[in-house]
Amino acid sequence: MSTRAVKDPSASDGLLPAVLIAGLVAVVGGSVWAGIHLGTDQAAPGNPIAIVKGLIRGELMWETGSTLVVALVLAAVIGLVVATAVLVRRVQGEKTRIDAKAKVMGSGRDIKGITEKECRSIAYKSLGMKEELKDRTKAVGVQIGKHLLSGRMLRGSYQDLHCDIWGPRTGKSSSRVIPAILSALGAVLTTSNKRDVVDATRAWRSVRLIDRETGDKVKARSVDWGTYSDPAKPVAKGKVHVNTLVPRKVWVFDPQGVAGEEPTWWWNPLSWVTDEVKAADLAEHFAAGDDGVEAKKDPFFDPEGQDLVAGLLLAAAVDNRPITDVYLWATQETNDEPVAILKEAAGGKYAMQASGLAAQYNQTEKQRSGVFTTAKKMIRSLKLSAVHPWVRPMGPGDNRPHFDPRAFVANDETMYSLSREGNGSAGPLVTALTVAIIDAAEQLATSSPKGRLPKPLIAALDEVANVVRWTKLPGLYSHYGSRGILIMAILQSWSQGEDVWGAKGMSKLWSASNVRVYGGGVAVDDGNFLKDMSTAIGEHWEITGSVSNSGNGRSVSKHRSKERTLTEAELEALPRGRAVVRSSGNSPTLVKTVPWWEGPNKDAVVASIKVHDPEPEKTLAKAVTKVGAVDAVELVA
Repeated sequence: MSTRAVKDPSASDGLLPAVLIAGLVAVVGGSVWAGIHLGTDQAAPGNPIAIVKGLIRGELMWETGSTLVVALVLAAVIGLVVATAVLVRRVQGEKTRIDAKAKVMGSGRDIKGITEKECRSIAYKSLGMKEELKDRTKAVGVQIGKHLLSGRMLRGSYQDLHCDIWGPRTGKSSSRVIPAILSALGAVLTTSNKRDVVDATRAWRSVRLIDRETGDKVKARSVDWGTYSDPAKPVAKGKVHVNTLVPRKVWVFDPQGVAGEEPTWWWNPLSWVTDEVKAADLAEHFAAGDDGVEAKKDPFFDPEGQDLVAGLLLAAAVDNRPITDVYLWATQETNDEPVAILKEAAGGKYAMQASGLAAQYNQTEKQRSGVFTTAKKMIRSLKLSAVHPWVRPMGPGDNRPHFDPRAFVANDETMYSLSREGNGSAGPLVTALTVAIIDAAEQLATSSPKGRLPKPLIAALDEVANVVRWTKLPGLYSHYGSRGILIMAILQSWSQGEDVWGAKGMSKLWSASNVRVYGGGVAVDDGNFLKDMSTAIGEHWEITGSVSNSGNGRSVSKHRSKERTLTEAELEALPRGRAVVRSSGNSPTLVKTVPWWEGPNKDAVVASIKVHDPEPEKTLAKAVTKVGAVDAVELVA
């Protein structure tokens, strides 16, 4: 519990009038004194009271010069009052109705674990990252937001996992996803159903801050990001041309055309299927593609359909077939070619899988039809022509590069994986690619010193419940932090997570997260989430008082009571620009969110948006409305 100082009526009710009267007397007295001493040549006493007496008795004369001086003094006083009022209003204008609650929430030592100092200490002492972080001007950890009382930036360490819940249009991309990508030391994987993050961070992630000729490191503030859009642009003195930096590979997986990206590369999901277990996992991604664990499923046909998909995937993998052949097989109920492939593969290694697959082909016609129909529904994204160039070579002369997840992680590259819900969703393929990358990162971590990646991988899974229906994620979550795989699972609501992982699964993922951020926008009606948040934030002591007057004089009574710090209604109405942070070993605290346009790499983001966003002026205008005039000019220049 904490105690908040509350206004005491006994001290304040009579104090304000007294202060006002004293101020008025001081202004009048000072004006009269100045009018006599500065507006006339009379020998006047220094005491303002004596001057007033002299004027009343006629011993001193009030001249025109005195009136002019008084007018100037009063004008100066009024100007000072107005300026002070404007300043106070401006400062208060930055505050929100919720900010007072920060006084009774975590601060100081209570939030030590998420300070930048602690993050640096963990990186140096526990993770052995002193060499990677020897440039002390660079921030350490994953940005959360500024502590509302102290103004200090709070961060998650390089072994913390995050789970965020932000309602629609509350600023999660600008304040959490984009800053996390901009500060990443190693590889970046991010998912979304929109193109905004791709457009904003692509420039920054397309280069390494290393001079390609000398090999010397370059400071970010020395780069002329304007040259990213115009190679012929003159470079300001002391700046570095973007084209002189070492390039870095950026991949955009966009089978649904979310960002209008062309398939200049491809990835075979079956390259990840190295055995029957991986085949079953990939089949699970397809099975969960549209529904999630909470959807009503047929107790016979859904498991059988998923098992059929697993068998077909395994057969295609061992026979080096394109994954699109799996859909063709699913449309041919009597073509048992996959059974023959598994029987002959790897010296009979998959004989058991072949027998199981054969049993499905040998079911009664009605049962077999139901199983194959269910399987086709699960893998229907494979029949879409727009998907094909992303997951298979388009002929013998196809020289496009094939994506290698292990090389991707080792080379600190960037993957933007995009998908939308609905008909034609490539969600299962996005999930498969996500899992393949994280699996490769885990393998690389296992073979690295201390069993963790030398540079942490940031996996900012925005819209995770819509785009990445990874059913096993909650059970694996806590394991990844120790490997240097920092996952940020970002949802729009608690119920979204329950749709994918069930109530227990969502609770498990939330509990396994070291940093839990609520950015507003969730309705009270969304289950018990806000109620549980309010309970976790807790209560505080509040002192209230009352003043009464009677014939015996003035009496004051005080009362001390427990109050809920943030009610469910207050959490539902959490203002934009504020977030509640709960983290392991620290008290719940209130932060000011920090969007990219307030960060050190603003110029890189602006340059990237100007080149890649189809409507850069419109996008930047949204940021301009949220910053001061000077910054606004810099953004649109």
